[in-house]
Amino acid sequence: MRTYECTILLNPALANADFEGALATVRGLYEQEGAEWIELEKWEERRLAYKIADQTSAVFLFGYFRSESDAIDRIERRCRLNDMVIRQLIIARDGKSYDAIRAQREKRKAEAAAAAVGRE
Repeated sequence: MRTYECTILLNPALANADFEGALATVRGLYEQEGAEWIELEKWEERRLAYKIADQTSAVFLFGYFRSESDAIDRIERRCRLNDMVIRQLIIARDGKSYDAIRAQREKRKAEAAAAAVGRE
């Protein structure tokens, strides 16, 4: 199994009406193809630079999962057929374990916080 990083854009009307249900739906789309979630969290709701599927904003999800590489095409197809998912991006994280990725993210957050304190 390989580790993947994903960014998923959800229809804001559907996602905000029942966020926990939307999260369960997205998890299910991936898990039906054998994916194992490591982390999936709401990033934020943002305005889009251009309309996608007649939407001007989207709820962004960000996560990591493990899956066989041959399941990615099937996951992408399931998401394209679901009205809740506007768009998604899946990136293979070869050569990096999830722990290394998480440590790198924590380091960047600490550096950003230190820089913000230095500016005050």
